[in-house]
Amino acid sequence: MSSPVPSVVQAFAIMRALGDGRALTLSEVALTCGISPSSCLGLLRTLVGEGVLSLGEGKRYALSPPWSEIAASDLDRSTRLVARARPLLERAARAWHAPIGLWRVAGRDRLQLVALGQSVAATRIHMEEGQRQPIGSGAVGRALAAAQRVGRDELARRFAAVRWQRPVSFDDYAAEVAQAVTQGHGVDDGLSYAGITSVAVCLPDDTLCVSASVFAGSRTDAEFADLAAALQELAAEIAALDQKHALPLRKARA
Repeated sequence: MSSPVPSVVQAFAIMRALGDGRALTLSEVALTCGISPSSCLGLLRTLVGEGVLSLGEGKRYALSPPWSEIAASDLDRSTRLVARARPLLERAARAWHAPIGLWRVAGRDRLQLVALGQSVAATRIHMEEGQRQPIGSGAVGRALAAAQRVGRDELARRFAAVRWQRPVSFDDYAAEVAQAVTQGHGVDDGLSYAGITSVAVCLPDDTLCVSASVFAGSRTDAEFADLAAALQELAAEIAALDQKHALPLRKARA
C-alpha cells in the first residue's frame, strides 16, 4: 500500500475535529490536529470553498449543515458501538485478569482509549478512559500499521514520534509490524511502557483496536498466545455488534 497523501489525511483530521459540532478558530484547529497554522489555514480555506466548512462569527470554523448531519450520524453510531462493546470488554477483563481496552484513531497522530474493561486483580495496570498515545506506540500502533498496510515512510514517521522506554531500532519495529501482518495481532514487550507487555488486534474498519496488557513475564508463551487469539475473537465480536451477532469468548487456561 502506498503512503497516505498528507493533505488528504490532514483534511480528514480537521473534519473529525469539528465532527462533534464545535466551532473552532484557526489556532484551535491547528493545535487539535497537529498541523502548522499556515498549512491549516490553506486547508480550511479549501474546505470552506468546497462547501464542507462554514466560517462564522469570531472567525470560527464549523462543518456546514449537510456535513454536520453526516458527522452527527457517524458520531451517534460510534457512541453506540462503544456502549455496546463495554460489557464485552469487562467480560474479557474478568476472564483474563487483564485490562482490555478499545482504542480509536484520533486525528492523524494519536490513539485514544475510548472504553476499558478493568481487571479485578489485586495488583492492576493503571489505565484511564480518554488517555491518548502516539499512533505508532504500543501493540495498538503495530496492529494498526499492519492492518492499514502503511508504507515505509509513514511507518518511519509514526516510529519517530514515540518516546520509547527501551532502545529499539526502526528496522526492528518494522519487522514487528510485518509480523503483526502475518499473525493478525501486534505485540509490544516493554518498549512503550517498561514492565508491561501488550497485545492488540485491529477491527476490520482500521480505526478501532482492542488491546490487553499484562505485567511482563506473568504469562507463559502458551497463555499469551491464547490471550492473543481471544482478542481476535473479541475484535470480531465487536465488529459484528451492529448485526447483533456474537462469537464465543475463548476461555482462559486454568
